[in-house]
Amino acid sequence: MEPAELIHRRKTTRSFTMEPAAEAELQQIRDFIAHCRPLVPGIRVRAEIIGIDSVRCILPWKTPHYVAIFTEDLPLAPENVGFLFQQAELFIQSLGLGTCWLGMGKLDPRGSSAPQEADGLQFVIMIAFGHPKGAPLRSSTAEFRRKTLREISDQEDIRLEPARLAPSSVNSQPWYFIHDGEDIHAFCALQGLLKQTVLGKMNRIDMGIALAHLYLSCPKSFRFFSAAQPPSKKGYAYIGTFRL
Repeated sequence: MEPAELIHRRKTTRSFTMEPAAEAELQQIRDFIAHCRPLVPGIRVRAEIIGIDSVRCILPWKTPHYVAIFTEDLPLAPENVGFLFQQAELFIQSLGLGTCWLGMGKLDPRGSSAPQEADGLQFVIMIAFGHPKGAPLRSSTAEFRRKTLREISDQEDIRLEPARLAPSSVNSQPWYFIHDGEDIHAFCALQGLLKQTVLGKMNRIDMGIALAHLYLSCPKSFRFFSAAQPPSKKGYAYIGTFRL
């Protein structure tokens, strides 16, 4: 199954076996990441596949493999990370493996597989992956718990269905879309102080994940840019504009 098809079947895995993936699969993942399309060209990103000995996390489940992600501290860098690595996350699922975006994961520099240096880039987030216990995919879109299209957009635009199905931190679904002719403006919900402490930059990564779903659904026509005079929406921050 192709990554674009998996948008409608993917799910987050939180129960893994400790059977390691084959080295050939790990190399496929590295090769795929190297050729993913960025949301914003020019922002430096680095990814390393690391082992459990290099990860600190309070969650009770574990898996043998993690993708540790580093980037620059620049505008749209978190969105770019979400965009790039949601493509990778879906590819990993296409190999029959389970995945989970892991915002609570931290690097343990004492681990044997921990990156020794990040070329001035900051660690942002990691993706856990491995052989899942149980089914790695949903049987249908009916299993998703998501807002309706009317709740995330000013128009019930079926083209936005892939974004509606995107995963987000604690299922916060922060996106909202406003149509303007051929352009669609993307907005991210502004959280209160308590939620902001929990979510941090996660919702900005979530926006990139949703945009990746839209790109994979329309790879030939998708174009992302910053509008000269975007509209505003109370309680939301403007992220960027795209065409499908």
